[in-house]
Amino acid sequence: MIRMQQVRQWLAQGSHTSYVWLCVSIITLAFLLKDEKWNSNRVFTSDPAGYYMYLPSGLLLDDLGDGSWTSAARREYRPNVDPQWEFVPLPNGRKVFKFPMGMAVAYSPFFFTANVAYKLEGRPVTNGYERAYQYLISVGCMLYVLLGLWLLGKELRRYFDDHVAAFTLLIIGLGTNLLTYATSEGLMAHGTLFMLNVLLLRATRRWYERPSAAVAAGLGLLGGLMLLIRPSELMLLAGVPVLWGLTSWAALQERLRFWQQHWLQCLLIAGLALLVGGMQFVFWRVVGLQWLVPFYPGETFHFDDPHILLGFFSFRKGWLIYSPLFVLSFVGILWVRRWAPKALPLLLVLVPVYTYVTFCWHQWEYGGSYGGRPMISLYPILAFGMAAFWQRWLGREARLGWRPAPLVLLAGCLVVVGLIQNYQYTIGLINCCEMDWETYRKYFLLLQWPS
Repeated sequence: MIRMQQVRQWLAQGSHTSYVWLCVSIITLAFLLKDEKWNSNRVFTSDPAGYYMYLPSGLLLDDLGDGSWTSAARREYRPNVDPQWEFVPLPNGRKVFKFPMGMAVAYSPFFFTANVAYKLEGRPVTNGYERAYQYLISVGCMLYVLLGLWLLGKELRRYFDDHVAAFTLLIIGLGTNLLTYATSEGLMAHGTLFMLNVLLLRATRRWYERPSAAVAAGLGLLGGLMLLIRPSELMLLAGVPVLWGLTSWAALQERLRFWQQHWLQCLLIAGLALLVGGMQFVFWRVVGLQWLVPFYPGETFHFDDPHILLGFFSFRKGWLIYSPLFVLSFVGILWVRRWAPKALPLLLVLVPVYTYVTFCWHQWEYGGSYGGRPMISLYPILAFGMAAFWQRWLGREARLGWRPAPLVLLAGCLVVVGLIQNYQYTIGLINCCEMDWETYRKYFLLLQWPS
């Protein structure tokens, strides 16, 4: 029997960040299990349907370049959806997939786990759309986000008080649209990219602190996978290692000397990133018989017509409408230099550039989605700004007593609002496509459809 005293001793050895992460994990799991998309064949839909096709088509149905068996399987899985959607027909008669293969790589551990489970049970594996695949890949993508949150908490504790890191983790995990992209929309790329961007920050810091071929190789492989998932992540892949710590002219000179001294490791990073990212071109050449395919056909950026204000503040998809506490990340830039100066160039340069490019996409609202989903890739960076804000007001050296209490209470209320709105999105009270102020006001904080 475990005695209560032992439990108390175990709890005393933990940290605020660990407890918050555990609470966030439990709530996230509850959200996922409540949605149960695998019971109604709603897992492999929209973009994830296209991400996933590489696995059943290449490993179970053996119809790469043709797609006939995959189309039949999709027709059986979702009879009301065009089974040819997300195929790109080529002039030579071959067919490839609209989306890059990176998310298929991310899904693959859970795909193979489902294969093994079927074999152990003596059941035949048919087309890869059975419930076990839907369930395991959904859980796996949730675990990616939770791993990202765990590692982000560890990273923040290097610079900020434990309770500050914990509060920041609570806000990001439950008070933003990340919760939706860990659960009901978990197979979208954004939750996985959140984790990969946390790893990118950690690997960058470790490489500059203790350069080694192993860390450089990890950085290159990580970057290659990010490119393979979403080519626009090149901005972060290049920006984070280059800008991290460039806070002065002396820092720039030191950085150039570092790169010169470790030029072989720089080549290793670039080479592995290109090798992994280049797998997409190899796939196109082998399957489509041509090196370059117009993926995302007909979709493009309009750099002369950004929609930043709409992307931030519209009730249709506004990022800061549905994740308002990230305002604190921008205010917190004022104090980042004091506690985490190496992150400051990322906040001042990389965040604006990434934001501008994001909302230059021809469809700035990004289809059926919730609250500016591409911004999730920036959350590991923005966490430094948010943590700096709370360190200023809640840190041990602040000594402000109870004066910040109203601010903490307001943040707590907004986390609860965020939880409710994430839930509203899963049941359709917040519409994925056509939201507006009137609808938002009408259903504000409702937990079920009015009778």
